[in-house]
Amino acid sequence: MFILSKFLNLVKQYTNHIFLSICIALVAIISFNLGKINALHQTPIKISEGANIYKAVSGNTPQITVQKGISATSKPQPSDTRVVASKNSNPKKYHFTWCSGAKRIKPENQIWFNTAKEAEAKGYVLAGNCQP
Repeated sequence: MFILSKFLNLVKQYTNHIFLSICIALVAIISFNLGKINALHQTPIKISEGANIYKAVSGNTPQITVQKGISATSKPQPSDTRVVASKNSNPKKYHFTWCSGAKRIKPENQIWFNTAKEAEAKGYVLAGNCQP
């Protein structure tokens, strides 16, 4: 009985604090659940075409509209078909211009070809870390 009366005295003493704590907890729970409900009703955005890094580098920024419900089915063809090789490479390897290996070749050691077929005709093979 003594414990119950002590508890009731504490509740009476801190009534405002208890009420404020309960209100904050209820607002947090309601906000969380409203956010979850909102997230369930949103439809995901589907990108209709891939990013074309060649147009972005050249400064031409085309207006791209994103349509919901359409998925990308074909890869865009690169507009820069040039490849680069190094004069000092022992196994003759060539890189596409977007590969990391092409960016590491010093400018004085670069050999440029207009197409990959032209590089292959000179005895070069595609580097393993470059994908067309």
